[in-house]
Amino acid sequence: MNYKILVFILFSFISLKSFSQDAEKEINIVENKYKVNTAFQPGEELIYDLKYGVVKGGELKINVGLQQIGFDYYFHVVAICYSTGVVSKFAHIYDIYESIFDITTGYPLQAVRNVTENNYKRYNTDTFCQDSSVIYSMKSGRHEVPLHTFDIISAFFYSRRFIFDKKYQKNEEMPLHTWFNERLYLVKLKYKKTEIIKTDFGKIECLKFVPVLDDKSVFKKEDDLEAWFTNDANYVPVKIKIDMPIASIRCQLIKYKNLKNNDGYLK
Repeated sequence: MNYKILVFILFSFISLKSFSQDAEKEINIVENKYKVNTAFQPGEELIYDLKYGVVKGGELKINVGLQQIGFDYYFHVVAICYSTGVVSKFAHIYDIYESIFDITTGYPLQAVRNVTENNYKRYNTDTFCQDSSVIYSMKSGRHEVPLHTFDIISAFFYSRRFIFDKKYQKNEEMPLHTWFNERLYLVKLKYKKTEIIKTDFGKIECLKFVPVLDDKSVFKKEDDLEAWFTNDANYVPVKIKIDMPIASIRCQLIKYKNLKNNDGYLK
């Protein structure tokens, strides 16, 4: 399993749609810049167990912090995906993804990708100029992108703060422009339903989302990729199911701390 794609999936839950005229079109973005952040806070930590079938293959850790740049403070999120158990014996994976984004608007300032997969190594930084709709990549230079384009991590946290807290109709879609691995993607989340699921922390009411698929997607059926978020003010992803031709992958929340709201489903 390619961990670069896996991490992209875990954060974005997308159809992997390639750069096209559709991706270049402007989309409606939530412009409530001064909305109070009720979804997450510095110190939040989420740890996920990754399984390939019945075999544990790795873990994903996400930590939310603050970073001072000049006289301002920004959210600084670090996500680390690494192999464990039997998989680590033949596949050494240690991928680090970082995102620095605005505390008020949620728009990204910089994204870092530091990948180690066996003998393969790659390091890159992307700097986002939101006012001019330009991204500067350390590897590939200047790229013009649609207004308010996100890296995968800032898109994930933007969704938790600005998008998930409204009432959606079944099959309603939420699009975001996302930049990953030197390419622009159109991320579309489709709301399916609200349901009770079993977790390591008991039965939890969750919002269920699936990606919008197209002919170029690696997923051939809509239910090949499903994600469940707590239906409370934290909107924590507790479970992700990925059905691939070669394996079924499950991502399950196993530990957490310092959530913003203590009155949600995760105490």
